[in-house]
Amino acid sequence: MKNLIFGYGVTGKSVEQFLIKNNVEYLIFDDIRENLKEVEPSKIYTEKNIDEINKVIISPGISPENLMLLNFQSKNITVETDIDIFSSYYKGQIIGVTGTNGKTTFVNELSKFLNAYDMKTISAGNVGISPLEILQNSYDYVILELSSYQIHHTQNLMLDIAVILNIYPDHIDWHNSFEEYANSKIKLLTFLSKTKSERKVIGSNIFKINSNLPAISNLGTSADIKIHRELLIALGETVNLIGGKSLYDKFSEYVNNNKFEYPHRMEQFFKLPNRNVTFINDSKATNYHAVAEATKLFKDDGIDGVLILHGITKETLDNKLSIDPVFSNIIIPKSMDVNIESHEATITYINDINELEAKLQPMITKNQVILFSCGGSSFNDFKNYEERGNFFKNLITNMKLNDA
Repeated sequence: MKNLIFGYGVTGKSVEQFLIKNNVEYLIFDDIRENLKEVEPSKIYTEKNIDEINKVIISPGISPENLMLLNFQSKNITVETDIDIFSSYYKGQIIGVTGTNGKTTFVNELSKFLNAYDMKTISAGNVGISPLEILQNSYDYVILELSSYQIHHTQNLMLDIAVILNIYPDHIDWHNSFEEYANSKIKLLTFLSKTKSERKVIGSNIFKINSNLPAISNLGTSADIKIHRELLIALGETVNLIGGKSLYDKFSEYVNNNKFEYPHRMEQFFKLPNRNVTFINDSKATNYHAVAEATKLFKDDGIDGVLILHGITKETLDNKLSIDPVFSNIIIPKSMDVNIESHEATITYINDINELEAKLQPMITKNQVILFSCGGSSFNDFKNYEERGNFFKNLITNMKLNDA
Protein backbone atom coordinates (compact mmCIF):
# COMPACT_ATOMS: atom_id res chain seq x y z
CA MET A 1 0.00 0.00 0.00
CA LYS A 2 1.06 3.59 -0.63
CA ASN A 3 0.62 7.10 0.72
CA LEU A 4 -0.77 9.76 -1.59
CA ILE A 5 0.72 13.23 -1.49
CA PHE A 6 -2.30 15.39 -2.37
CA GLY A 7 -0.95 18.75 -3.54
CA TYR A 8 2.63 19.21 -4.70
CA GLY A 9 3.58 22.66 -3.47
CA VAL A 10 5.96 23.54 -0.63
CA THR A 11 4.17 21.26 1.83
CA GLY A 12 3.84 18.36 -0.61
CA LYS A 13 7.54 18.44 -1.44
CA SER A 14 8.46 18.41 2.26
CA VAL A 15 6.15 15.42 2.76
CA GLU A 16 7.86 13.66 -0.15
CA GLN A 17 11.29 14.08 1.43
CA PHE A 18 9.96 12.74 4.72
CA LEU A 19 8.45 9.65 3.03
CA ILE A 20 11.65 8.98 1.10
CA LYS A 21 13.71 9.21 4.28
CA ASN A 22 11.36 6.76 6.01
CA ASN A 23 11.16 4.32 3.06
CA VAL A 24 7.42 4.79 2.58
CA GLU A 25 6.03 4.18 -0.91
CA TYR A 26 4.01 7.04 -2.31
CA LEU A 27 2.25 8.59 -5.28
CA ILE A 28 1.63 12.28 -6.02
CA PHE A 29 -1.43 14.14 -7.24
CA ASP A 30 -1.98 17.82 -7.95
CA ASP A 31 -4.95 19.46 -9.66
CA ILE A 32 -2.50 21.77 -11.42
CA ARG A 33 -0.74 19.52 -13.92
CA GLU A 34 2.07 22.02 -14.39
CA ASN A 35 3.18 21.33 -10.80
CA LEU A 36 3.89 17.71 -11.76
CA LYS A 37 6.11 18.38 -14.76
CA GLU A 38 9.29 17.32 -12.92
CA VAL A 39 7.72 14.31 -11.19
CA GLU A 40 8.69 10.86 -12.43
CA PRO A 41 5.65 9.49 -14.37
CA SER A 42 5.54 6.31 -12.28
CA LYS A 43 4.98 8.50 -9.20
CA ILE A 44 1.96 10.35 -10.60
CA TYR A 45 -1.38 9.16 -9.24
CA THR A 46 -4.24 8.22 -11.57
CA GLU A 47 -7.69 6.84 -10.76
CA LYS A 48 -6.58 3.29 -11.44
CA ASN A 49 -4.29 3.57 -8.38
CA ILE A 50 -7.06 4.20 -5.85
CA ASP A 51 -6.98 0.69 -4.39
CA GLU A 52 -3.26 1.10 -3.66
CA ILE A 53 -3.79 4.09 -1.36
CA ASN A 54 -4.09 3.61 2.38
CA LYS A 55 -3.38 7.18 3.47
CA VAL A 56 -3.75 10.66 1.95
CA ILE A 57 -1.43 13.42 3.13
CA ILE A 58 -3.15 16.61 2.10
CA SER A 59 -1.75 20.08 1.50
CA PRO A 60 -3.52 22.92 3.33
CA GLY A 61 -5.01 24.69 0.31
CA ILE A 62 -7.11 21.72 -0.89
CA SER A 63 -10.79 22.57 -0.53
CA PRO A 64 -12.84 20.28 1.71
CA GLU A 65 -15.29 20.06 -1.21
CA ASN A 66 -12.67 18.73 -3.63
CA LEU A 67 -14.34 15.77 -5.37
CA MET A 68 -11.29 13.54 -5.20
CA LEU A 69 -10.89 14.23 -1.49
CA LEU A 70 -14.56 13.42 -0.90
CA ASN A 71 -14.09 10.17 -2.82
CA PHE A 72 -11.18 9.14 -0.59
CA GLN A 73 -13.17 10.00 2.52
CA SER A 74 -16.16 7.97 1.30
CA LYS A 75 -13.86 4.95 1.13
CA ASN A 76 -12.68 5.58 4.72
CA ILE A 77 -9.13 6.26 3.58
CA THR A 78 -7.19 8.11 6.29
CA VAL A 79 -6.58 11.79 5.51
CA GLU A 80 -3.71 13.50 7.37
CA THR A 81 -1.58 16.63 7.14
CA ASP A 82 2.11 17.19 7.67
CA ILE A 83 1.06 18.67 11.04
CA ASP A 84 -0.50 15.34 12.08
CA ILE A 85 2.64 13.44 11.12
CA PHE A 86 4.91 15.91 12.89
CA SER A 87 2.89 15.69 16.08
CA SER A 88 3.02 11.88 16.08
CA TYR A 89 6.85 11.97 15.98
CA TYR A 90 7.84 15.09 17.89
CA LYS A 91 7.73 14.91 21.69
CA GLY A 92 8.93 18.41 22.64
CA GLN A 93 6.85 21.44 23.60
CA ILE A 94 4.69 22.95 20.86
CA ILE A 95 2.93 26.32 20.72
CA GLY A 96 0.12 26.59 18.15
CA VAL A 97 -0.80 30.04 16.84
CA THR A 98 -3.72 31.06 14.64
CA GLY A 99 -5.79 34.16 13.93
CA THR A 100 -6.98 36.23 11.02
CA ASN A 101 -4.29 38.89 11.33
CA GLY A 102 -0.77 38.97 12.73
CA LYS A 103 0.15 35.26 12.87
CA THR A 104 3.48 35.55 11.07
CA THR A 105 4.63 38.58 13.05
CA PHE A 106 3.61 36.85 16.29
CA VAL A 107 5.46 33.58 15.71
CA ASN A 108 8.57 35.31 14.36
CA GLU A 109 8.78 37.79 17.25
CA LEU A 110 8.09 35.15 19.89
CA SER A 111 10.75 32.91 18.38
CA LYS A 112 13.29 35.77 18.17
CA PHE A 113 12.67 36.78 21.78
CA LEU A 114 12.89 33.27 23.22
CA ASN A 115 16.08 32.57 21.28
CA ALA A 116 17.55 35.83 22.56
CA TYR A 117 17.05 34.52 26.09
CA ASP A 118 18.64 31.13 25.44
CA MET A 119 15.52 29.10 24.76
CA LYS A 120 16.14 27.15 21.58
CA THR A 121 13.07 27.91 19.45
CA ILE A 122 11.96 27.64 15.83
CA SER A 123 8.84 28.63 13.92
CA ALA A 124 7.23 26.42 11.27
CA GLY A 125 3.92 25.69 9.57
CA ASN A 126 2.24 28.46 7.62
CA VAL A 127 5.44 30.56 7.75
CA GLY A 128 6.71 28.44 4.86
CA ILE A 129 8.60 25.64 6.61
CA SER A 130 6.92 22.28 7.04
CA PRO A 131 7.53 21.01 10.59
CA LEU A 132 8.64 17.73 8.99
CA GLU A 133 11.85 19.53 8.01
CA ILE A 134 12.84 20.07 11.64
CA LEU A 135 12.06 16.65 13.10
CA GLN A 136 15.72 15.71 13.40
CA ASN A 137 16.35 18.53 15.89
CA SER A 138 15.20 19.18 19.44
CA TYR A 139 13.98 22.53 20.72
CA ASP A 140 12.69 24.09 23.89
CA TYR A 141 9.71 25.27 21.83
CA VAL A 142 8.41 24.72 18.32
CA ILE A 143 6.01 27.51 17.36
CA LEU A 144 3.54 26.47 14.67
CA GLU A 145 1.76 29.14 12.64
CA LEU A 146 -1.50 27.49 11.60
CA SER A 147 -3.93 28.78 8.98
CA SER A 148 -7.62 27.94 9.07
CA TYR A 149 -6.96 25.57 6.14
CA GLN A 150 -4.34 23.65 8.09
CA ILE A 151 -6.43 23.41 11.24
CA HIS A 152 -9.46 22.26 9.25
CA HIS A 153 -7.62 19.25 7.86
CA THR A 154 -5.53 18.45 10.97
CA GLN A 155 -6.90 15.81 13.34
CA ASN A 156 -4.12 15.03 15.81
CA LEU A 157 -1.90 17.67 17.38
CA MET A 158 -0.68 17.93 20.96
CA LEU A 159 -0.17 21.54 22.05
CA ASP A 160 1.35 22.96 25.21
CA ILE A 161 0.03 26.46 24.51
CA ALA A 162 -2.71 27.53 22.06
CA VAL A 163 -2.93 31.13 20.82
CA ILE A 164 -5.91 32.58 18.93
CA LEU A 165 -5.02 36.17 18.12
CA ASN A 166 -8.30 37.25 16.56
CA ILE A 167 -11.14 36.02 14.37
CA TYR A 168 -12.52 38.32 11.69
CA PRO A 169 -14.21 37.47 8.37
CA ASP A 170 -11.73 36.05 5.86
CA HIS A 171 -11.40 33.11 3.41
CA ILE A 172 -15.18 32.79 3.23
CA ASP A 173 -14.93 31.46 -0.33
CA TRP A 174 -12.99 28.42 0.99
CA HIS A 175 -14.96 27.83 4.20
CA ASN A 176 -18.40 28.71 2.75
CA SER A 177 -19.41 30.78 5.79
CA PHE A 178 -17.92 32.89 8.53
CA GLU A 179 -19.23 30.33 11.03
CA GLU A 180 -17.18 27.55 9.42
CA TYR A 181 -14.12 29.77 9.18
CA ALA A 182 -14.39 30.72 12.87
CA ASN A 183 -14.91 27.10 13.88
CA SER A 184 -11.68 26.13 12.13
CA LYS A 185 -9.83 28.71 14.20
CA ILE A 186 -11.50 27.71 17.47
CA LYS A 187 -10.67 24.06 16.77
CA LEU A 188 -7.09 24.94 17.81
CA LEU A 189 -8.20 24.83 21.47
CA THR A 190 -9.21 21.17 21.12
CA PHE A 191 -5.54 20.29 20.62
CA LEU A 192 -4.80 21.19 24.24
CA SER A 193 -4.96 18.20 26.55
CA LYS A 194 -7.23 18.40 29.62
CA THR A 195 -4.21 18.96 31.84
CA LYS A 196 -3.19 21.95 29.67
CA SER A 197 -6.64 23.31 28.87
CA GLU A 198 -5.83 26.65 30.52
CA ARG A 199 -2.62 27.08 28.55
CA LYS A 200 -4.11 29.42 25.98
CA VAL A 201 -4.04 33.07 24.94
CA ILE A 202 -7.03 34.61 23.22
CA GLY A 203 -6.94 38.04 21.60
CA SER A 204 -9.60 40.28 20.08
CA ASN A 205 -12.72 38.73 18.65
CA ILE A 206 -15.95 39.19 16.74
CA PHE A 207 -18.39 37.36 19.02
CA LYS A 208 -16.80 33.94 18.43
CA ILE A 209 -14.24 33.81 21.23
CA ASN A 210 -14.09 35.56 24.56
CA SER A 211 -11.34 38.14 24.74
CA ASN A 212 -9.28 37.65 27.88
CA LEU A 213 -6.35 39.99 27.22
CA PRO A 214 -5.78 42.98 29.52
CA ALA A 215 -7.23 46.21 28.20
CA ILE A 216 -4.18 48.17 29.36
CA SER A 217 -0.55 47.15 29.00
CA ASN A 218 2.78 48.83 29.64
CA LEU A 219 4.27 47.12 26.59
CA GLY A 220 5.50 49.23 23.69
CA THR A 221 4.94 52.70 25.12
CA SER A 222 7.22 54.29 22.53
CA ALA A 223 5.37 55.92 19.62
CA ASP A 224 8.02 54.47 17.30
CA ILE A 225 6.71 50.94 17.86
CA LYS A 226 4.31 50.22 15.01
CA ILE A 227 2.87 46.84 15.88
CA HIS A 228 -0.83 46.23 16.50
CA ARG A 229 -1.60 46.58 20.20
CA GLU A 230 -3.62 43.36 20.42
CA LEU A 231 -0.67 41.49 18.91
CA LEU A 232 1.82 43.02 21.32
CA ILE A 233 -0.36 42.24 24.36
CA ALA A 234 -0.90 38.66 23.18
CA LEU A 235 2.87 38.24 22.85
CA GLY A 236 3.29 39.48 26.40
CA GLU A 237 0.65 37.11 27.75
CA THR A 238 2.26 34.16 25.97
CA VAL A 239 5.68 35.07 27.36
CA ASN A 240 4.10 35.26 30.82
CA LEU A 241 2.68 31.74 30.40
CA ILE A 242 6.09 30.45 29.40
CA GLY A 243 8.27 32.13 32.02
CA GLY A 244 6.20 34.14 34.47
CA LYS A 245 6.79 37.72 35.56
CA SER A 246 10.58 37.60 35.31
CA LEU A 247 10.45 36.65 31.62
CA TYR A 248 7.59 39.11 31.01
CA ASP A 249 9.72 41.94 32.42
CA LYS A 250 12.53 40.96 30.06
CA PHE A 251 10.07 40.99 27.16
CA SER A 252 8.90 44.49 28.10
CA GLU A 253 12.51 45.66 27.92
CA TYR A 254 13.02 43.76 24.66
CA VAL A 255 10.02 45.45 23.04
CA ASN A 256 11.33 48.92 23.77
CA ASN A 257 14.83 48.14 22.48
CA ASN A 258 14.08 46.25 19.26
CA LYS A 259 12.40 47.10 15.98
CA PHE A 260 9.58 45.03 14.54
CA GLU A 261 10.27 45.10 10.81
CA TYR A 262 8.69 42.83 8.20
CA PRO A 263 8.22 43.32 4.44
CA HIS A 264 4.70 44.48 3.56
CA ARG A 265 3.52 44.63 7.20
CA MET A 266 3.72 48.20 8.57
CA GLU A 267 6.95 48.55 6.59
CA GLN A 268 8.42 52.05 6.78
CA PHE A 269 10.36 52.11 3.53
CA PHE A 270 10.77 55.81 2.66
CA LYS A 271 10.88 59.15 4.46
CA LEU A 272 11.14 62.83 3.64
CA PRO A 273 12.93 63.92 6.83
CA ASN A 274 12.77 67.67 6.26
CA ARG A 275 9.05 67.56 5.55
CA ASN A 276 8.46 64.85 8.19
CA VAL A 277 6.54 62.63 5.77
CA THR A 278 6.73 58.86 6.32
CA PHE A 279 5.61 56.26 3.79
CA ILE A 280 4.42 52.87 5.03
CA ASN A 281 3.70 49.74 3.01
CA ASP A 282 1.09 47.56 4.73
CA SER A 283 0.08 45.57 1.66
CA LYS A 284 -0.38 42.46 3.80
CA ALA A 285 -3.45 44.06 5.41
CA THR A 286 -6.06 42.25 3.32
CA ASN A 287 -9.16 42.82 5.49
CA TYR A 288 -10.82 45.76 7.23
CA HIS A 289 -9.81 44.77 10.75
CA ALA A 290 -6.11 44.89 9.82
CA VAL A 291 -6.58 48.37 8.31
CA ALA A 292 -8.50 49.66 11.34
CA GLU A 293 -5.79 48.46 13.73
CA ALA A 294 -3.06 49.97 11.54
CA THR A 295 -4.66 53.43 11.59
CA LYS A 296 -4.80 53.44 15.40
CA LEU A 297 -1.02 53.30 15.61
CA PHE A 298 -0.66 56.96 14.59
CA LYS A 299 -3.29 58.71 16.72
CA ASP A 300 -0.75 60.06 19.23
CA ASP A 301 1.94 61.07 16.73
CA GLY A 302 0.66 64.61 16.11
CA ILE A 303 0.56 64.15 12.34
CA ASP A 304 -1.95 64.03 9.51
CA GLY A 305 -2.60 60.87 7.53
CA VAL A 306 -3.40 59.72 4.01
CA LEU A 307 -4.82 56.19 3.81
CA ILE A 308 -4.80 54.26 0.53
CA LEU A 309 -7.09 51.25 0.09
CA HIS A 310 -6.91 48.66 -2.67
CA GLY A 311 -8.13 45.26 -3.69
CA ILE A 312 -11.00 42.84 -3.90
CA THR A 313 -13.25 43.32 -0.90
CA LYS A 314 -13.63 40.08 0.99
CA GLU A 315 -16.98 38.83 2.24
CA THR A 316 -17.68 40.38 5.62
CA LEU A 317 -20.55 40.62 8.07
CA ASP A 318 -20.89 44.19 6.90
CA ASN A 319 -18.80 46.62 4.90
CA LYS A 320 -18.02 49.10 7.67
CA LEU A 321 -14.44 50.25 8.12
CA SER A 322 -13.49 52.13 11.29
CA ILE A 323 -10.57 54.48 10.66
CA ASP A 324 -8.81 56.68 13.19
CA PRO A 325 -9.59 60.40 12.63
CA VAL A 326 -5.89 61.19 12.15
CA PHE A 327 -6.41 60.11 8.53
CA SER A 328 -8.00 63.15 6.92
CA ASN A 329 -7.61 61.85 3.35
CA ILE A 330 -8.61 58.42 2.08
CA ILE A 331 -8.07 57.09 -1.45
CA ILE A 332 -10.50 54.33 -2.41
CA PRO A 333 -10.88 52.38 -5.68
CA LYS A 334 -14.44 52.67 -6.96
CA SER A 335 -14.70 48.89 -7.14
CA MET A 336 -14.33 48.44 -3.36
CA ASP A 337 -17.41 47.96 -1.21
CA VAL A 338 -16.56 50.03 1.84
CA ASN A 339 -18.53 52.15 4.28
CA ILE A 340 -16.35 54.68 6.14
CA GLU A 341 -19.23 55.28 8.57
CA SER A 342 -19.22 58.81 10.04
CA HIS A 343 -15.56 59.49 9.32
CA GLU A 344 -15.06 63.08 8.17
CA ALA A 345 -12.13 62.44 5.87
CA THR A 346 -11.94 63.73 2.33
CA ILE A 347 -12.62 60.72 0.09
CA THR A 348 -10.90 60.50 -3.29
CA TYR A 349 -12.01 57.72 -5.62
CA ILE A 350 -9.85 56.19 -8.33
CA ASN A 351 -10.93 53.99 -11.23
CA ASP A 352 -7.86 51.75 -10.95
CA ILE A 353 -4.43 51.53 -9.34
CA ASN A 354 -2.76 53.31 -12.26
CA GLU A 355 -4.44 56.56 -11.20
CA LEU A 356 -2.90 56.44 -7.75
CA GLU A 357 0.20 58.53 -8.41
CA ALA A 358 -1.70 61.42 -9.96
CA LYS A 359 -4.22 61.53 -7.09
CA LEU A 360 -1.70 61.04 -4.30
CA GLN A 361 1.05 63.46 -5.24
CA PRO A 362 -0.94 66.70 -4.55
CA MET A 363 -1.92 65.35 -1.10
CA ILE A 364 1.68 65.00 0.10
CA THR A 365 2.53 68.07 2.21
CA LYS A 366 4.26 68.08 5.63
CA ASN A 367 3.96 66.22 8.94
CA GLN A 368 2.21 63.23 7.41
CA VAL A 369 2.06 59.50 7.25
CA ILE A 370 1.14 57.96 3.90
CA LEU A 371 -0.27 54.52 4.70
CA PHE A 372 -0.85 51.90 1.99
CA SER A 373 -3.03 49.55 4.07
CA CYS A 374 -5.23 47.87 1.54
CA GLY A 375 -8.20 46.11 3.14
CA GLY A 376 -8.71 43.71 0.23
CA SER A 377 -6.96 40.89 -1.59
CA SER A 378 -4.51 41.84 -4.33
CA PHE A 379 -5.65 39.54 -7.14
CA ASN A 380 -7.54 42.09 -9.22
CA ASP A 381 -4.25 43.78 -10.16
CA PHE A 382 -1.38 41.68 -8.79
CA LYS A 383 -0.26 38.07 -8.28
CA ASN A 384 -0.03 38.49 -4.52
CA TYR A 385 0.31 41.08 -1.78
CA GLU A 386 4.12 41.08 -2.17
CA GLU A 387 3.87 42.23 -5.78
CA ARG A 388 1.32 44.85 -4.74
CA GLY A 389 3.56 46.13 -1.95
CA ASN A 390 6.55 46.34 -4.27
CA PHE A 391 4.43 48.27 -6.78
CA PHE A 392 3.62 50.88 -4.15
CA LYS A 393 7.22 51.15 -2.97
CA ASN A 394 8.47 51.60 -6.52
CA LEU A 395 5.77 54.16 -7.23
CA ILE A 396 6.83 56.30 -4.28
CA THR A 397 10.59 56.01 -4.77
CA ASN A 398 10.23 56.89 -8.46
CA MET A 399 8.10 60.00 -7.82
CA LYS A 400 11.22 62.11 -7.12
CA LEU A 401 9.51 63.94 -4.27
CA ASN A 402 11.05 67.24 -3.17
CA ASP A 403 12.16 67.24 0.49
CA ALA A 404 12.63 70.98 0.81
